[in-house]
Amino acid sequence: MAKKMISRRNFMKCTVAMAAAAGLAACGGSGNSTSTAASSTAGTSSTAASGETVKYRCSTNHAENFNVSQALRYWSDLVLERTNGRIEIDIYYDAVLGDEKSAIEQCQYGGLEFARINISPMCEFVDDLNALSMPYIYKNDEHFWKVAETLGMDILRSDKMKEAGFYGLTWYDGGTRNFYNSKHEIHTPADMKGMNIRVQESNLMISMIEALGAVATAMPYGDVYSGLQTGVIDGAENSMVQYKEVSHCEVAKYFTLDGHTRAPDMLVMSEKLRQKLSEDDVKIIADAAMESWVYQRDLWAEVEANVRAELEKAGNVITDLTTDEFQQFVDACSPLWESYNDGKYLDLINQAVAMG
Repeated sequence: MAKKMISRRNFMKCTVAMAAAAGLAACGGSGNSTSTAASSTAGTSSTAASGETVKYRCSTNHAENFNVSQALRYWSDLVLERTNGRIEIDIYYDAVLGDEKSAIEQCQYGGLEFARINISPMCEFVDDLNALSMPYIYKNDEHFWKVAETLGMDILRSDKMKEAGFYGLTWYDGGTRNFYNSKHEIHTPADMKGMNIRVQESNLMISMIEALGAVATAMPYGDVYSGLQTGVIDGAENSMVQYKEVSHCEVAKYFTLDGHTRAPDMLVMSEKLRQKLSEDDVKIIADAAMESWVYQRDLWAEVEANVRAELEKAGNVITDLTTDEFQQFVDACSPLWESYNDGKYLDLINQAVAMG
């Protein structure tokens, strides 16, 4: 799928092309220009350093108009501008280069230069990331951002990441996962007792549901709407944006902002490419990525605010927890921090919690 360029990028490309043409005219020479097509192998630093444009690819399974996709375009435009047109990164949407598992594998062996990947599948390759996915370790957005900017970035740039074949560039906010149901408002774990809740198929998520007194139900995501509609399940969990996007709001009126987990996206570079690039170019790419995260946070906040207003207008009940109510969820699930994988991530979890 061809990447849709925004005006600043088109301007940059034209400027670079005109500058190159002017250079040839001034030298009185002529010849064929070398164009580097987007390929399955990473370009070399010498090509970029020569002043010619080298093209790289970035994969995402999000749609082109999704806020994370907008942030990826913002990032690639900054890179194009700050390298004076030497490095061009094309974004491929809707998983046209493969699903997330495929993108991970391609990045590992260098067949794909960049990928936007959710934290969940990456935990399999860099297990320290599990610490950031524990239930109820973040009090609010600001707490999460602080952890992600410090401890989270330490993990993304760690030797473990590099050994796995990746160099982490930044995070992208995906909001919080929350419970919603067709029965009644949820203020405390007691309100969930006996409810059948559909969750992702993972030991951690199942243990969390059981700790809250509910019954964890495995079900393909595509069946959740009918499951809620027919009463096979009482509730499910996801972000508010997805709750509306997939129309679960039509069959599950009650949405509780308990923020039990966060599953942010990350932007990674193939470690094979990082080793080929100059330190200056790696810094340009990494700095632009971090700036794109700040940009994306604002986009996400705007989307969530709009979605909430639309849901409340439609009659859905959005429940904000008090501090005491939230603490009851924390108390019920905090034993999982120590028991999960025999407490392997407890030190990292404690560091994250202490930042709140």
